Amino acid sequence: MAKLNKSLCRDGVVLGMASLFVISAIIVSKGSYKNMSWFNISTTTTPLPQTHITTPTYMNQRKGMGLQNLEINNRKKERDENLEMVEGDLATARALIREAISKKFVNQTYSPLQDSDYVPLGDIYKNPHAFHWSYLLMEKLFKIFVYEEGEPPIFHNGPCKSIYSTEGIFLSLMERETHFRTWDADKAHVYFLPFSVAMIVEYLFDPIVRDKAVLQRTVADYVHIISHKYPFWNRSLGADHFMLSCHDWGPRATWYVPELYYNAIRVLCNANTSEHFNPKKDASFPEINLKTGEIRGLTGGLPLSERNILGFFAGRRHGRIRPALLQHWKDKDEELQVYESLPQGISYEEKLKKSRYCICPSGHEVASPRIVEAIYAECVPVLISQRYVLPFSDVLDWETFSVQVSVSEIPELKNILLGISEERYLRLLKGVKMMENVNKSLYRDGVVLGMASLFVISAIVVSKGSYKNMAWSNIHTATTPLPQTTHITTPTYMKQRKVKGSQNLEINNRTKRDRDVKLEMVEGDLTTARALIREAISKKFVNQTNYPLQDSDYVPVGEIYRNPYAFQWSYLLMEKLFKIFVYEEGEPPIFHNGPCKNIYSTEGVFLSLMEKETHFRTWDADKAHVYFLPFSVAMIVEYLFDPIIRDKAVLERTGPRATWYVHELYYNAIRVLCNANISEHFNPKKDASFPEINLKSGEIRGLTGGLPLSERKLLGFFAGGCHGRIRPALLQHWKDKDEELQVYESLPEGISYEEKLKKSRYCICPSGHEVASPRIVEAIYAECVPVLISQRYVLPFSDVLDWETFSVQVSVSEIPELKNILLGISEGRYLRLLEGVKMVQKHFVVNDPPKRYDMFHMILHSIWLRRLNVKINNTIVND
Repeated sequence: MAKLNKSLCRDGVVLGMASLFVISAIIVSKGSYKNMSWFNISTTTTPLPQTHITTPTYMNQRKGMGLQNLEINNRKKERDENLEMVEGDLATARALIREAISKKFVNQTYSPLQDSDYVPLGDIYKNPHAFHWSYLLMEKLFKIFVYEEGEPPIFHNGPCKSIYSTEGIFLSLMERETHFRTWDADKAHVYFLPFSVAMIVEYLFDPIVRDKAVLQRTVADYVHIISHKYPFWNRSLGADHFMLSCHDWGPRATWYVPELYYNAIRVLCNANTSEHFNPKKDASFPEINLKTGEIRGLTGGLPLSERNILGFFAGRRHGRIRPALLQHWKDKDEELQVYESLPQGISYEEKLKKSRYCICPSGHEVASPRIVEAIYAECVPVLISQRYVLPFSDVLDWETFSVQVSVSEIPELKNILLGISEERYLRLLKGVKMMENVNKSLYRDGVVLGMASLFVISAIVVSKGSYKNMAWSNIHTATTPLPQTTHITTPTYMKQRKVKGSQNLEINNRTKRDRDVKLEMVEGDLTTARALIREAISKKFVNQTNYPLQDSDYVPVGEIYRNPYAFQWSYLLMEKLFKIFVYEEGEPPIFHNGPCKNIYSTEGVFLSLMEKETHFRTWDADKAHVYFLPFSVAMIVEYLFDPIIRDKAVLERTGPRATWYVHELYYNAIRVLCNANISEHFNPKKDASFPEINLKSGEIRGLTGGLPLSERKLLGFFAGGCHGRIRPALLQHWKDKDEELQVYESLPEGISYEEKLKKSRYCICPSGHEVASPRIVEAIYAECVPVLISQRYVLPFSDVLDWETFSVQVSVSEIPELKNILLGISEGRYLRLLEGVKMVQKHFVVNDPPKRYDMFHMILHSIWLRRLNVKINNTIVND
């Protein structure tokens, strides 16, 4: 304790202590998270912090590192360097695109960028200059790794004809691509899962049995294979991976793998937000019905003088929109020609080319090949859909080359089209031709670049402006977002976008610029911190007492740390940079409040001190690295849970159960938990474990400090209720059976629990109902070596602390031999363990106000590491 008092409270920092099993989820955010949530890529590509799991097998694996492990270390270092380069590419691209946005060359005919092939100009682009920058940067930087596992026809293959042809053509071209494709997986920006949903359905789905589980088995098995063979899926939880499907079951195919569904980039034709398509991370691409496998004969239209039909549609009656269209207009008007099936001898393609407007209603799925058919025929598309995210709408302004009509406006469809002025129609037609103008394709080095049509599928490898590259551009913007929001075809949104005043536009631009600048600073902080921490790791001052870093308060030294030098660097950077935004919504006692006494006290103390925190807390949300959700599960249970009814839905209505009911919170957010049980889906790669403390009086006064070794007469001690799976075995073998190894279910009256701890060499800490136990910290406070008996428990602060240096870990099967195991520990090893307990005690102490390196700061450091997605220990383990 004398050593503990030397810790100073630097710069008046008021910090808090620790939270509990309560899932005080701190959401990974800003910069990395923004990219993960919005465009789901770059930040989770850095290796995640390694945690220590208490299994004897793992203990054995960690011992005796030889030359082979050193070689693995070098390979991992090389991977880190490659990853730093990948992140550098993305950071550079973001900065340059934002610079392009700020220069506002939006509608100018001059661009400082020179491109001999094509310069995007015109109203069809939301921001042509920014798009041009992004596109050229994509060509220069973007690298895709295609997993080679799997065999055709289901993998690496797809239909190149029919309504799903774009899926097969993309797969085919991606296999042959040499410009964007990389065979060095460590240098890739994204990873492609080359399976075809259309081929799964064709080859595995029985139309009679109709067992859709074939999707689950195929996709889940494939992800299982690549996640076990390669480190990339696990290090990012799939966030830098993408799949592509034009089949209407494309979204369903991803549901069976939560990381694929919630984290990965899904490139889909069926881009329906009501079916959980997420325009902030998923990409929409067009559906094209290539009946012959090519577009020959499909493009080009008649001159305006020969377009005698106002509007045209022919298609089957399915979905919710087409029946309404057919009911109101089928066979009822010569100018607005609507058919369920065309009369024999009438050409569908000729009808398209003779029409001013081509009607494109959604059917079973929101996408329709009629949209691209209309563009090919130089016919203005009339879009009738709901919740459809239009293809390439990060870049393209669909209002400049299409008409969008709501379902409720179908009865007025003819009047709407007739009400469009000739001048506006000509502008729309010009926009369509800009989209389709393939005849102006240029040649460079004998390569047809196909620049004009963004939708034309060219079988050329590097086809600038072609469909294939536009699909890639959508994936690229998932990591380097353009400033424009994705366009969803709802009438309300259409009206909101029109006629913005110059004042509002200026305010919007200024606000967005300010936010972008702040976001760039946040990302810069994180990139700098990662680089400095990796530099510290490479210097390997692991067991040296003389560090280049000077800290007047405390320098981490000794075997209790996995890498003390890297830990100190990381900790000091956290103190300098880390900012947390605490949401202010919600009222006590459930929000911003928690129990400060009993077994859940750390939850309440953390909430209380986080409210007062002034050093790490920021009130500017745009400058935050993480965001704290200040609710208390303990208080939800106390105030809302009826022990008789036992309705756990109160957790769902209020927040999580804690987090399961909000899938993004469960799969994406950082969950800081005492009950860090990986068999209950605790994910040590993104979640953080912290210790449970039973503060009976609300403070630790009187709990710390132990008797000298000469007065520790007991070999081992435990007292606790018989619950869970481990304690019954412990009590069965040792309860009231040994004077040296004293095991009680309940202590006899008059015997002090705390005194027993202080008189024991070893304090036994078995898991109960949950893996965590307050006995671990009680033992450390009493300077008694903890004996951990648990399964699948991720120990607190194990990114930093080497628990083998200050605790004994015993498997459940070894309980009958517990006394022999403890007696078999040499006196020299016991003294080293005891010294480790005394050294590590400072990291488990609860202070109010908190002190540097105490429990509160260690919790923040665990969150800081996960926000960085960087591993600071130098131990060789399997990713």
